[in-house]
Amino acid sequence: MDFNVITSGLKNSWNTFVSNIVAYIVGFLIMAIGSILIVTIAPLVYGMTYMVLKGVRGEKVEIKDIFYGFKSLNVIIRSWIGLIGIALVPIIIVIIEFVVVGALTAVSPTAGVLAGLVFLLIVILVEIFLFFAFYIYVMVPSENIIYAIKESAAIGKSNIILVILAIIISGILGFIGGLLFGIGVLITGPIATLFGAYVLKELAPGISDASGQ
Repeated sequence: MDFNVITSGLKNSWNTFVSNIVAYIVGFLIMAIGSILIVTIAPLVYGMTYMVLKGVRGEKVEIKDIFYGFKSLNVIIRSWIGLIGIALVPIIIVIIEFVVVGALTAVSPTAGVLAGLVFLLIVILVEIFLFFAFYIYVMVPSENIIYAIKESAAIGKSNIILVILAIIISGILGFIGGLLFGIGVLITGPIATLFGAYVLKELAPGISDASGQ
């Protein structure tokens, strides 16, 4: 297990962020504000992911890249298919958990607690398997969301400890960013997203980044 994947990922994320600091801060702010409209959530997330991948490739990132998800109707539709496809599994699990745990708790509080723990474990595993899915989905525009999920799951299965560490670190960055009335997330948000992309690049170098082509 190579923990350099984590340390180098953090270092490279910071360097890439600093090199494109204005574009990433403004882009993340546009995504945050624009997502209030709901209908723009998926294209903006798609655009932010594209900005991150562009930075990881060593290219100059521009503010206009945040609107990449609006490039065409096909890209808009693709962004929504990806976001819904990835979010669907956790949502279904949470709904099932709510029903099952509620029913068992009514019969036996202990059984309800145990069922809750089991579902929590399932949710954690799902998050591990889906962690890289949207990156891959944007990286390989010729493939569908099923392909992205399968590839992400395979990476998570083969590198479960490293992926768990990556998720924890991303969560910590998000938490730190939220401390200053949420303003800090304009910095830690892009860094956390870059970090995930750099870890993916190290764990799955065979996946070519064709985003933007």
